Amino acid sequence: MARIRSNDEGMWLGERFIPMPRTISAEAQAFLANPMFHSPSASPALDDAAGWKAYAAGIDAAMIAAMKANVHRTPGTLREHRLAHGTLFEAIPDALRPGGEGRAVLNIHGGAFVCGGGEAAALAGLQLAGRTGLKCYSLDYRMPPDHPFPAAVEDSCEALRFVLARHDPAHVALYGGSAGANLVTVAVWMSRDAGLPLPAACVLHSPGSDLSGSGDSQHANADLDVVLGGGDGAALRLYAGGHDLADPRLSPIHADYTPGFPPTILTTGTRDLLLSDTVRLHRKLRGAGVSAELHVWEAMCHGLAHDAPEAREVLGEQVAFIHRHLGLD
Repeated sequence: MARIRSNDEGMWLGERFIPMPRTISAEAQAFLANPMFHSPSASPALDDAAGWKAYAAGIDAAMIAAMKANVHRTPGTLREHRLAHGTLFEAIPDALRPGGEGRAVLNIHGGAFVCGGGEAAALAGLQLAGRTGLKCYSLDYRMPPDHPFPAAVEDSCEALRFVLARHDPAHVALYGGSAGANLVTVAVWMSRDAGLPLPAACVLHSPGSDLSGSGDSQHANADLDVVLGGGDGAALRLYAGGHDLADPRLSPIHADYTPGFPPTILTTGTRDLLLSDTVRLHRKLRGAGVSAELHVWEAMCHGLAHDAPEAREVLGEQVAFIHRHLGLD
C-alpha cells in the first residue's frame, strides 16, 4: 500500500487519508513525518547470513549515532562482565539517586531480536542508569543469524540470575522494550519456575508478546506505524528458527502467570503495531491477579518519539514506577 508523508498534512493509505494529529506536540508530529528509525520493507532471505549481518549493522549504526549524540546527558562509568556466552554491561551513573545504593535495573534491549547489541546495548545501559539514578545492567545477548532461539532466552535468564545473586530481589527492576520486553517477560517467568525469587518490578514498553502477529493492531496499524509498519516480519522468523511460535518462550502471551509475576507497567501508543500485543499481555497479567498498569499514548507509534515531550512523559512514568517499587518514592 502506497504511503505519502507530509509535515503539514499526514499520510495516504491507499485511498484513505490519515491527517497529522494536532493533539500531539510539534516534536512528535515531526517524528511521525520523518522517523529516526524505521524497518526496511524488504529483508534479506532467511538463509542469507551475510545480508542479515549487514542489515543489523546499518540499523545499529543509526542507533549508536543517536545515542552518542545524547550520552552527555547521562554521564556514568561502564564495567563489563562476561557471561557464559553474552556480555553484561554494568552502568553506574555519576549522579546516584539518594537511597539508591544496592538498587539495580536489568535492561534487555530491543531491536527485533537482530539489532541493538554491542555498543548500542552499553549506551542504552548508560542512558537508563542516568535517567533512573540507579546502577543499570544492560545485556548484550546472542542474536541471529548465528544464534537463533533459544540463545537470547538462555542469555537473558543467565543475566537475571547474575543480578539476583548480587542484589536483594526486592531491590531489582527489569526494563525491556519490544523484543527486549519479550525477553524480560520470558526470563522472569522461566526463572520463577526454576525456583528463583521474583524481582520487584518490570517495565515493558511495547512488548512483542505474540510473534505470530495475530493481534488486531498488527493489521489495523500495519501501515500507520511509521517505525514498524511495512515490515515483513522476517526478523521474527529468523529468530524463531523454525520453532513453534505458540511456544511461550517465543510468545509469552501463552505463558502461565498465575504462580506469580512482579508488578508491571506496560506502555504503548495508539499507532503502535504492537498495541494489541501490549493490551493482550496486560489483560493476561491482570487475569492472573498480577498488579499491572497499562498506559497508552496518543498517536505514538512503536518505540519512543525521542526528544518529544511525550517520550519524556513515557520515561517519567516508567522511572517513577521503578522508584516506587524499589522503595525510593
